[in-house]
Amino acid sequence: MGQQKLLIVKLGSLGDIIHTIPAQQRLAQHFPQAQIHWLTEPPYHTLLDHIPGISRVWLADTKKWRRHISSLPDSIQLIRALRQQHFEAALDFQGLVKSALLAKLSGAKRVIGFVAHQSREAASSYFYSETVVGDDGSRPHVVEINLQLARSLGCSTNGANPLIPLEIPSEAFDYVDDQLSKNNIVKPILVNPGAGWVTKLWPLRNYAQLLLRIHQELGHGIVLTYGPGEKDLVQEIQTVTAPHPIAAFPTTFLQLAALCRRSHLLIAGDTGPLHLAVALGTPTVAILGPTSPWRNGPFNEKDPIIKRYLFCSNSYKRTCHQFICMDIPVQEVFDAVTRRLES
Repeated sequence: MGQQKLLIVKLGSLGDIIHTIPAQQRLAQHFPQAQIHWLTEPPYHTLLDHIPGISRVWLADTKKWRRHISSLPDSIQLIRALRQQHFEAALDFQGLVKSALLAKLSGAKRVIGFVAHQSREAASSYFYSETVVGDDGSRPHVVEINLQLARSLGCSTNGANPLIPLEIPSEAFDYVDDQLSKNNIVKPILVNPGAGWVTKLWPLRNYAQLLLRIHQELGHGIVLTYGPGEKDLVQEIQTVTAPHPIAAFPTTFLQLAALCRRSHLLIAGDTGPLHLAVALGTPTVAILGPTSPWRNGPFNEKDPIIKRYLFCSNSYKRTCHQFICMDIPVQEVFDAVTRRLES
């Protein structure tokens, strides 16, 4: 493919982007001379800027476009700039109408996405020149599904690997080391209680009980991690666990990555920090609710997945009036943590 250019369209979220990076790496290996560009939303460029093999990261602030009609010139300017790149192909890993439309408007010769019934929004397929079957019914992980899209350009799908070559700057490690030192913690266990969907949330009282048991019975230092809008969750847990000190401090994506590298283990639901930890090789324990373990759980078979299997399992519902899928006993999670630490 020489010096030709490819465009990856994956706007968000953190976990979805992390699950797409292995496909980007496979494209970079298969086309070492090609330029690979990535179209995403803020703030994910801060992560993608540190991934080898990405020539340029483009920002599409679609939320701003929807809120402010005055930002329309920004979107037009972006589309014009993308079209000037003369992309050989645009691969839409998002599967939404907005991502498919952006891929089409990029002017790429080929616009490739998943078949309609496997896209998040079936109408997205109207904008593709080619479609690919991502899930062949063999229960593939989302990392493997994304590799199928790369396969459309001739890449091999063998030997799927979730690990990503994130280049974490020294400043991120310096910040994390300073925070750990202030809290007298070495090699902590990380706990991320937040999630993007309310149905993915394990009860905060359960997290509090789990942290106390880890602190008292296993003797490990603990750090609570959180993202934008989740600080109240952390403070509520800290209130319940008082007077036992449970550390928590804000992190950027790169600082969170550095923290994962400094830690024994991360415990979380199906959320970005869990997938980041897996991608960096940090052991994890996953507490899953409405999402399927084979598709969205940790790719590493050594990482325990704690889940209730019910009539509504793997429904991918973002709201629910029962929340029975997250009615998981603390003992079950604690036992999984113990097993993973021993392994």
